[in-house]
Amino acid sequence: MKMLPALFAATLLLTPLQAHAQALSDPVVAAPNPESLFTSRDPKLHRNKQVALKIVKELLEAGQWSRAPQYLTQRYIQHNPVAASGLDAVMHYFVDIAKVQPKPVPERMQTKVVAVQAEGDYVTVSYVRELPDPKTPGKTYTTTWFDMWRFVDGKADEHWDPMALPPPPPPAPDAALRESQDRAAIAQLEWDYSRAVDTLNPAAYAANFTPDGAFGTTKGSAALSKMIVDLKAGQAERRARGETITAMYHFMANQSIAFVDPDHARIRYYWQTVFAGPTLDPAPRLAAAGRGVDDVVRISGKWLIANRNVTPTD
Repeated sequence: MKMLPALFAATLLLTPLQAHAQALSDPVVAAPNPESLFTSRDPKLHRNKQVALKIVKELLEAGQWSRAPQYLTQRYIQHNPVAASGLDAVMHYFVDIAKVQPKPVPERMQTKVVAVQAEGDYVTVSYVRELPDPKTPGKTYTTTWFDMWRFVDGKADEHWDPMALPPPPPPAPDAALRESQDRAAIAQLEWDYSRAVDTLNPAAYAANFTPDGAFGTTKGSAALSKMIVDLKAGQAERRARGETITAMYHFMANQSIAFVDPDHARIRYYWQTVFAGPTLDPAPRLAAAGRGVDDVVRISGKWLIANRNVTPTD
C-alpha cells in the first residue's frame, strides 16, 4: 500500500504533452439517446431537466426566442463575460444582433450531449465540443462544453458556462516596421521578376504582375506570358542557325522606392541587360541599358507589378 502515494504523485507529474496526447486519443463521445438523460424520478428534478431540454431544443437549436419567457426568468443572471444578464438582453442579442431566424423544433435533439446532472435547483448539461486542431490544419479534436442553470419555480434564473474573454488582437506593427517589411517585399518582387525573365519562365514571369499588369504596351497575364514564350522560341531558332546565345542577366541598381499610399509604391531605378557565359570567352556583352519606373500595388497582401516602364520620359 505504500506505493499508492508514489503512483498518485506520478499521475500529477504528467507533462502537458502527455496530457494533450491522451486527450486526442480519447475523444469525447455523445450519448446515443440524449433526450433520455433529461428525466428523473424526482418530480422537481424532472421538471427542471425538462425545462433545460426545452432551452436547448427550442431556443438554442430552433432559435424560437419568442418562447424564452416560458423558460427564463426576467432577471436571468449570466455568469458569462461576453453576455449581458436579463431576459430582455438575451432576447435582444439573439433576435436583433445575431439575427437568429426561428425554424421548426427538431423531432430529435441535434446537440451532442454527454451527460445531464441535476441536484437541488441546479441542472448541468455537458456537450461534445469539436474544435480545429491547431497543430494539424483540416483536422479537429473534441473537448467538453457545459451549461449549468439554477432554476426558480420551473424557470432558469441563473446560468454558467466556461466561456472566456477572447485574447486581444496582436498589436499592429508600427509605421516604420511596416514600411521596412514592405520595402523588403518589393525588393523580393524585383528579384523574382529578374530571375523569371533571365530563366525564360513564362508562368513565373506573368505571376509577378497583376492580372491586368503591363510591360510597356504588353498588357495582361496571357500577353506577358506569351512575350517570354516568343523570346525563348526566338533564341532557340538562332541557336538552330548556329549562333551562340549566352545566358541573359538583368541588373537593377540605384533603386528608389516611394510610397504613394499604403498599398501603392513607385520604384525608380537604372537597369542593364547583359549576355555572358561562364567564362570571359566570349566577353560579356552589354545589350541594353536605361532607367525605369515601376508602379507596384499590394493585392491580397502581396506586392505585384501594375506597370513596368523601361523608357520613361520624366
